Amino acid sequence: MNIALVGYGKMGKEIDRIAGDYGATVGLRIDIDAPPLSEHDFTGIDTAIHFAIPSTVVPHVDELGVLGVNIVIGTTGWYGEIEKIRNITKERNIGVLYGSNFSLGVNAFFYLVRKAGALFNAFPEYDAFVHETHHREKIDAPSGTALTLGNILLKELKRKSELLTTVPEGKIKPEQLQISSSRGGSVVGTHRVVFDSPSDYLEFTHSAKSRSGFARGALLAAEWIHGKKGFFTMDDLFADVLR
Repeated sequence: MNIALVGYGKMGKEIDRIAGDYGATVGLRIDIDAPPLSEHDFTGIDTAIHFAIPSTVVPHVDELGVLGVNIVIGTTGWYGEIEKIRNITKERNIGVLYGSNFSLGVNAFFYLVRKAGALFNAFPEYDAFVHETHHREKIDAPSGTALTLGNILLKELKRKSELLTTVPEGKIKPEQLQISSSRGGSVVGTHRVVFDSPSDYLEFTHSAKSRSGFARGALLAAEWIHGKKGFFTMDDLFADVLR
């Protein structure tokens, strides 16, 4: 598998470092501030892995679509444009896979939180909230992973219908589910989901030790999307693996 790295920051460098462990070759490395992607030679590239800035996602997917290159999107903070990406994927007839988090552990975490949410839906005395902590250089807040967790809980907890992602002014509404964020130091990423009642609480936590888990998941996604057409998420990949 010959890949292009679009965005060569910390994640891009980590993918580059371990690519050989997965039999992959990095044939092209493009910095965030590079010229348009069409000015680069994508000949022989199987898949592009995108870890750049949110504003580049739509134009880059369009450019890669023109070039006939499939893409794995690890960049977060662009989800308001998801319908545009779906349309480009269809118009350009390419394969696109995105995930709020490519860590295999986090995707298992999503699965467990979904099951827990379905269970606690039957017990209204339990309230739920999400908190995430990341390093001080992270651009978006809340993290894409925290938003995914929040949306999982909205689907499972029928008494919740709205995510609160800002600092509350006074009491929050019963139907709101708060996602709070902390930024500081060099924390790779920690996510907590808490179910709290007057008598006890349960806490589910995922803590990343390094970026290698995200990089390994991104390489797995690049291998999976190779040769496919359509718009996919990490849920599709996991469903296929577990089939």
